[in-house]
Amino acid sequence: MEITNSVVLLQPGIYVLRHPKGGQPAMTVSRAPGDPSHNGRIEAIWTPGTMGATLRDGSDCIVMHVQDAPVELLVSAFVMQAGLAAPALRIDKIGLDEPGQPALSSQPSLRSLPATAAPAAQPAIPTPSPVVQPIRISNEGLSLIGHIQSIGDAVASEGQYLGDPNSGLRLEGFQAMWPDHPKEVDLAYSVTLEGLGSTQTVTTGQFCGSKGESRRLTEVTFTLVGANAHKFELEGTAHFSGGFSVPITSGMPVSGPSGLEHLTALKLSVAIALPGKQQAPMPNPWDQSPRTKVFKAKRTK
Repeated sequence: MEITNSVVLLQPGIYVLRHPKGGQPAMTVSRAPGDPSHNGRIEAIWTPGTMGATLRDGSDCIVMHVQDAPVELLVSAFVMQAGLAAPALRIDKIGLDEPGQPALSSQPSLRSLPATAAPAAQPAIPTPSPVVQPIRISNEGLSLIGHIQSIGDAVASEGQYLGDPNSGLRLEGFQAMWPDHPKEVDLAYSVTLEGLGSTQTVTTGQFCGSKGESRRLTEVTFTLVGANAHKFELEGTAHFSGGFSVPITSGMPVSGPSGLEHLTALKLSVAIALPGKQQAPMPNPWDQSPRTKVFKAKRTK
């Protein structure tokens, strides 16, 4: 009998040590008296019959957890006849995700290593955090910031579309920004949300609607308010699912034909009213809605 020895260097990690099978001779695994810096801690469990060190055939294995620092293992193969090649211990490293990193696979990956090769430690490559781009608005004119289904927050300058009229995606909420609005004039707005009804009326700089709740926004109302509101004219278009577009007029609620279509896009702008153009009195958005529905019950006998 001839004893052939080899040394294996294991970096911190979890390994499965197995016999190579195929009629190969038995082998033992023990700690080698090597480099003093290779003093990592070892925790191991093993199958019955190995006694924690001996691998006789394919039914034996040792699961080894190397911690804190590398370790050197002495692998001894008991070759029955001199001159025969020594078998290679099968070492499978269990691939684990780095802490805080997303899993790349639902199954652990195994990597077989020969006993004579020391697996090199692979440095963890940090994954850069996604850069969150700030929402920037123009210092001039009326801008819209909104939350779009499956896309997130978006911004549109005056006269541009917030949302895509042809996408069918829900425009779930928005806020108007008007940094340079003239004195004594502002924009007030409210919406009707599926399952919640009409929201409170707010003015520029305040959000109206919802985010990430998958609610449909079925009606919007924009109103120019203030002592000088009559000197300006609100123009725009609201687009609803099904391909319906409705012009926006100050003080008038807009919706799809059935009232069930959801808002997909908005475009707004404010212009100085033309001289001599008569402006109809705008309803106060904070007053109770003048629209009243009367339902007559059927006479019962």
